[in-house]
Amino acid sequence: MTYDKIHFMRPDIPYWLALNEFNKFGPRSMMRLFSYFQNMELAFKADLQDLTNAGIRQNIASQFIHERQNFNPEKITDTINRHGITAVTSQDDSYPPLLKTIYDPPAVLYIKGKLPSIDRAHVAVVGSRKASPYGLQCAGMLATELAKAGVVVVSGLAYGIDEAAHIATLKTNGITIAVLGTGILNPGTERQQYLAEKIAQSGGAVISEFPVRMHGAKQNFPIRNRIISGIGHGSLIIEATKKSGSLITAQSALEQNREVFAVPGPITSDTSVGTNNLIKMGAHPVTCATDVLNVLNISEVQEIARSEPTPDSKEEALILELLSKNPIHIDELTRQTGLQSYSVASTLSLMEMKGQTKQIGGMYYVKTI
Repeated sequence: MTYDKIHFMRPDIPYWLALNEFNKFGPRSMMRLFSYFQNMELAFKADLQDLTNAGIRQNIASQFIHERQNFNPEKITDTINRHGITAVTSQDDSYPPLLKTIYDPPAVLYIKGKLPSIDRAHVAVVGSRKASPYGLQCAGMLATELAKAGVVVVSGLAYGIDEAAHIATLKTNGITIAVLGTGILNPGTERQQYLAEKIAQSGGAVISEFPVRMHGAKQNFPIRNRIISGIGHGSLIIEATKKSGSLITAQSALEQNREVFAVPGPITSDTSVGTNNLIKMGAHPVTCATDVLNVLNISEVQEIARSEPTPDSKEEALILELLSKNPIHIDELTRQTGLQSYSVASTLSLMEMKGQTKQIGGMYYVKTI
């Protein structure tokens, strides 16, 4: 499946966008509204009683009713259309499947450019804004090697390591995704705006969960880090101080059952304290891109893709038929195969040991070969 053309998948999309403009409605509030109303136009126009019945606190519901005249669904939709921005909701098939599996996926994603195929491995490459020459060299080298292997490089468009990873990927004619802590129409400085445009024009994407005109707020950047880690298969940290924001990305990756990688650095360097500590705690040490590719079985995938694995049982055959790079829940596998739940669970365990599948968190499975 590819995302070359992303269209509004839901007739009520303008109301998703309008509700998302209200800063007191986070992903969980949006899901409460969707679960209760099943149509966001009804949610947007609801009275106080229905909003509170949907699980919205009364003071928040009152504030929204007072302010909603400021959120014009048609004008918001027109704005993103005029700027070539598309939007998908967490209920759309075109929403990134790996991102759906995290604890609190964004209710709405704004996209400039196009998201690459879900069949390509995605790896986050992040690190210190105040990167050393060593860190910048590592970021450029590793991003280049990953991009040449066909990996989509995901980062946050910040100065330092993030910027170096994006630029190196572009120079390699690779694909990169920038995840913003601002609205897409306010990516930061002119330098960041230029890089964002280059990413979108070069086959990649600039994405954000924040309304398109939202300016940067300090609290938004840790929030967006869960997207950087959640959209991919692993996170590579290159230089991080003891309290670096990049460590939030690493923590998010662990919570999402993603792989965490770290580049070791000089023990005398403040920007290596965080990465060295990650390695002590079990992160995969990385000195070349092969270290990442091997853990994620990327080189093996390319080699095995020419001949599909032979199932060793009827159960494996049924499950292999359903597995892909698109995550599928164990309950859905049970439903579609018609097997007993214990049989599906035990077969998946065997298949994991063979390297045929992997659980990425929340009992969601993907095909690895």
